[in-house]
Amino acid sequence: MFTRYWCITMFIVGFIGHSLNLYVFTRRTLRFNPCVRYLIASSIAGYLIIFIILPLRLLQFGYNISLFVPSIILCKYLTFLCSWIRILPCWFIALASVDRYFFTSSSRILNSWSSIRASNCFIFLSIVFVGLTQTPILFYFTIDPQIRRCLGQPNSFQKFNGILIMIVWSFIPSLAMLIFGFLTINNTQKLAQNITGQNITKPKRKRTKFLDRQLIQITLIQSILFGLTSAAGAIGGMHNVLNNNLRKDRIALARQSRTGNILSFIGLLSPCISFYLCTLSSRLFRRKLIKLFHVRQQNHVQSVTNGLHMSLRTR
Repeated sequence: MFTRYWCITMFIVGFIGHSLNLYVFTRRTLRFNPCVRYLIASSIAGYLIIFIILPLRLLQFGYNISLFVPSIILCKYLTFLCSWIRILPCWFIALASVDRYFFTSSSRILNSWSSIRASNCFIFLSIVFVGLTQTPILFYFTIDPQIRRCLGQPNSFQKFNGILIMIVWSFIPSLAMLIFGFLTINNTQKLAQNITGQNITKPKRKRTKFLDRQLIQITLIQSILFGLTSAAGAIGGMHNVLNNNLRKDRIALARQSRTGNILSFIGLLSPCISFYLCTLSSRLFRRKLIKLFHVRQQNHVQSVTNGLHMSLRTR
């Protein structure tokens, strides 16, 4: 019952949130910012989570209908796809943190890495890299005939895969978010001191500082929550590493699977609520969002007014 309500709620919350995220981040003033490219990529990966992983898990754990067990091919490739997709948002947020460090750096060489071309390249490379780290799943996952579940084969690969998921999903992105987050704060403090003496018009300087500060806030808030939830998800993946003796004990298997699945669900929380983090942490994001509804309302009023004028003319 928990799985049903949780998956349906996260689907609704995630769909609305990512749709509004993409609207805000694709505005003219934001979409050509390299950091925003990573946030857009994270929202798109979030869409894949709510449209692929959540329905699969809802059917599997909510209605006891598993699409992983009809064939070994489905078992391998669906597990590989789910593991690949769920890791991507953390990497995109980590890259956004790195981009903020590059952008605020006083070094021209590092500063040049904060560009649209570099962000597109890093997004592609991270997708490929994360996919490659999950390829062992294609070789070692199979259907256990006793319990009819898609699981890793009972050998040393299970422990290795669990540790690998923890490193790729939680440790590397979280460490990058933490390190580059603090480095970015340090850079902004130095930049604020240097920019005061430069010959830049006050409105432009104020606007630039505001945009940078807001993007840093969005990145840092998301980094903290993504780090915490991905750690929980990775621990859930480790918790589900089973041996042969445990597989024969159905009660112990059910307990461990339930605990591991709840932790794994927590790992999918951040990609579904990133919009609400942006709304709470960024005044810039809220402005763009309010402007969206304001413009829609104005257009609606204008269309109604035009319709009334047309109807009056035809009388």
